[in-house]
Amino acid sequence: MFFGCIGTIVSLHSAQARFLMMGMRKKLSAIAQIFSARKPPILVLGWFLLFASACASASAQNIPLGQAEILGRLAAGNTPSYIAHLVKTRGVSFPISEDFLDRVKLAGGEGILVERLLSAEESGQPQSLSGMEVSFERLARCAELIHAGATDLAEKECRISIQENPKSPWPLLATTRLLQHYDLTGNRFETSQGNPEERRELLQRAVTLGPNLAMTHQALATEMDSGEAATELENASRLDGERLEISETTLQVPRIAYVGGDEETPGSTASSEQPARMDPETARHIEIDPDLASNHRRLASRYLQTGNFEMVESEFAEAIRLEPDNPLIRSDLAVYYLSRHNREEALAELREGVRIVPFGIVQHIFLAETLASFGRTLEAINELRRLTAMYPAAIAASESLVELYLEEKDSKAAIEELRRSLKASSVAYGDQGKFVEARFRDLNLFAHLLRESRELDSAAEQYLFLLRYTPESAVLHNDYGNVLLDQRKLDQAIGQYNEAVRLDPGMSSAVTNIGICLTMKKNPSRAIAE
Repeated sequence: MFFGCIGTIVSLHSAQARFLMMGMRKKLSAIAQIFSARKPPILVLGWFLLFASACASASAQNIPLGQAEILGRLAAGNTPSYIAHLVKTRGVSFPISEDFLDRVKLAGGEGILVERLLSAEESGQPQSLSGMEVSFERLARCAELIHAGATDLAEKECRISIQENPKSPWPLLATTRLLQHYDLTGNRFETSQGNPEERRELLQRAVTLGPNLAMTHQALATEMDSGEAATELENASRLDGERLEISETTLQVPRIAYVGGDEETPGSTASSEQPARMDPETARHIEIDPDLASNHRRLASRYLQTGNFEMVESEFAEAIRLEPDNPLIRSDLAVYYLSRHNREEALAELREGVRIVPFGIVQHIFLAETLASFGRTLEAINELRRLTAMYPAAIAASESLVELYLEEKDSKAAIEELRRSLKASSVAYGDQGKFVEARFRDLNLFAHLLRESRELDSAAEQYLFLLRYTPESAVLHNDYGNVLLDQRKLDQAIGQYNEAVRLDPGMSSAVTNIGICLTMKKNPSRAIAE
């Protein structure tokens, strides 16, 4: 299990913060859920500490990389610049072809990884880590789709790649990345059907096939109880001689945090020339390989703390040179630009994120909510409409769109979007009880908006549906009673209010509503008593 330390925080101001914080909460909730046993603060993504290693195993460090390992590491979440480091230190076991370079680029490896592969010479050792070079067609497609954010399609290809190459741990690691309850790409945190038992079984197989891979042991540790996890983490630490492999994944790099700022306190506009204080871990990483993009992301955070904005931008530029298709670098840089009130540069980086991950829900929502915070509501709505067309059952996308409609006082559009989204989710979930549990807030909002729009029959039907699965909710009984009151079904309304009071004797609104009903029934004495 990883432990976080506080990272760099930038401040966003006024309406911009209010719009963006909702999106950031959705974005960060995916990560918070993955590590639910030890949740970091909801608005901070820190630096994750690495596990110290007393000794290193050289068994995997001298074996040249094969094509399947390079693509597998990209699919499993290793950063491209770390894989480039492995190319430099271990070499490759195959001649580099244009076709393979194209596959690496499609999987997010543009930049230093492609540069290192172009200059790599085939090693005299022909074997890869898994023992022999194997077929990788499906694994390449799996890595490409993960990078593009098309996780549903990626899961199918990753599963087929296990059959394509049953003796390699890489297809297993890639597949388990997509079986987490909250997928790292941000695409499945609404309707994920994560299967912990299957994930653990696949990771155990990965450890068997790749016993000298730190990644397999570290991943398996996340599925075990504390005692067993400690053993696996010890194995991972022992095998990670440079203490890089575990840290150099897409989730374990330093991030710029997101917090709301005070509207009255604008950000500083001057850039200082104060040097950054380099922490020992960053210095160690730079000594091992200065061309790790994470080095420059760490340095950008350090310079941001000192207010040296010129160096912040310089370090980000170098990180992008090394990993131009890393969407997390783009989103961090966008947040930095937002903190500097540089709207166009921020939007440019967010659009780059959408280009890199065209099927990524998080990237589209971040762009849309930033546009909305700038008052560009129509552009934001169109962005979210395109997203909901791609993912009809995507909850976060629909919620963002509904929020925008309500901000614009367009209840009719909000109702239609909720109706569409809830229907899609109902089909996706199948189990109506789980559907209600997952979408309760939106179902309740839908019923409320129907009542406000005087679609009383539809509102009553909606509340009855909710009460079928949550009969102990006093609030729902009271709200359903309000619909019945609007319909002048006074006796039925009183029945719902009485049930609300029975469930929650302190609910004064239900008692008041009973009095209103009795007054309307021309029973003033009972009304006064109530």
